[in-house]
Amino acid sequence: MVAKDTHKLLFENNFVRVIEAKVPAGKTEPRHKHPRGVTVYLASYEIEQKTFPDQKLARAQRKFGTVTWSDAVVHEVRNVGKTESYSVRVELK
Repeated sequence: MVAKDTHKLLFENNFVRVIEAKVPAGKTEPRHKHPRGVTVYLASYEIEQKTFPDQKLARAQRKFGTVTWSDAVVHEVRNVGKTESYSVRVELK
């Protein structure tokens, strides 16, 4: 698990892993990786993400009720907004 204080395993089987993430404003998730999957945003917040190995830095606005797809990634994510982030990620195995 990425960070036990901010991430909770909701479900896992041979096909998927479902993770709930709640990250307080100003907190950084340490460098970690995800396989490809879908993320559902359950709050509106702003993040700053650094990807590896290129160390590219990007900011993004997450909006409540939206869903995104992402390929496998190694990254570090900081909640730079004023509200707690809240999302559920479904990762494909």
